Amino acid sequence: MRRTFKLGSARGVSIRVHPTFGLLLIWVAYQWGVSSGAGLPGMVFGVLVLLAVFGCVLLHELGHAAVAMHYGLKVRDITLLPIGGVARVEHMVLKPRAEILIALAGPLVNLIITLVVTPAVLLVAAARHSDHPLMILLYADEISVAGFLLYIWIANVLLALFNLLPAFPMDGGRVLRAVITRFTDRFTATRIAVHIGQVFAVALMIAGIVAGDVLLPLVGIFVIAAGFMEARFVRMESRLRKLLVGQFALWESGGIEPDVPLAFAVRDGPKDLVVTQAGTVIGMLWRQDVLRHLHGSHREIIVRDVMDRRFATVEVTDSVLDVRTLLLNSNRSAVAVVQDGQYRGIFTSDRLDHVYAHVSAHGSRWRRRARAFVQRLRYSSQ
Repeated sequence: MRRTFKLGSARGVSIRVHPTFGLLLIWVAYQWGVSSGAGLPGMVFGVLVLLAVFGCVLLHELGHAAVAMHYGLKVRDITLLPIGGVARVEHMVLKPRAEILIALAGPLVNLIITLVVTPAVLLVAAARHSDHPLMILLYADEISVAGFLLYIWIANVLLALFNLLPAFPMDGGRVLRAVITRFTDRFTATRIAVHIGQVFAVALMIAGIVAGDVLLPLVGIFVIAAGFMEARFVRMESRLRKLLVGQFALWESGGIEPDVPLAFAVRDGPKDLVVTQAGTVIGMLWRQDVLRHLHGSHREIIVRDVMDRRFATVEVTDSVLDVRTLLLNSNRSAVAVVQDGQYRGIFTSDRLDHVYAHVSAHGSRWRRRARAFVQRLRYSSQ
């Protein structure tokens, strides 16, 4: 997310906080110190409770991140917002079991924290001679160690239960989608989970308005917006899966030879190029490498000395979705496209932007072109 401040990192994952979190700190300090009449001690206590609760939120998100990385997904960062935390995890089509385990990892962390704190809460209940376990909740507003422990215990119970609601994009909603995916396609499962999430979101907004709570309507708006964005992404994902990369590649006759001067690479302007020999891909020549070496005496260098020998190729019949995933994972801007081992063209990130720009408005047209493209390939191979 943009305009956030980095607090640190854990296992290579950046931990960031949104500037609006400062407004929440001010509001909590006011409620505990001024509104309650507790003064400075109340302000300090309220801020400490808030920071501890969001520490639990951070651990919740780190739980998601740890399991996601176990399945090979990249976790870009974790951002703390006034309404909770968001872990930006690489989008990939996962098996239902993997998606369920990643989703449940966060609430599991909160349940573990609850279990760890429970003995201390029971000791507080015993010390206060509470006749009923729930009576101990009456001491939650107390500015003391007991009150602090009770807030942490209550917060983690609520975090676990709230996130397990079957409302997308909550963790429970992701579990629901994974279960539904066993019986239908991912896009349909996402739509069902999002619709259920929107019902919960509207209920939260109404409850917040009736109770005079500002936070619940904000959470409802977040749920609706996040669900809409996820449905839109999965719709795009579904369409990209049906498109063939050969339709959108820049078809070229031969790439660039490995033994020509590097200056040849900029005859038509600096760009990523495929290095070929006898029609076979043997490397990639990246634009930034060309520009870095074309200075002074380096003008006499040849392509072979600069080309990247660690490269991947894709078949003309591979889906655009799979190729996009390859580009993201390799952090490269282009990939060579081959047919039966012979070089045919190059697919670049610019071409991917071109696909994004047209696929929504021309979905049916692209599908017709895909079928025609496959037929041409079959005809040419006969």
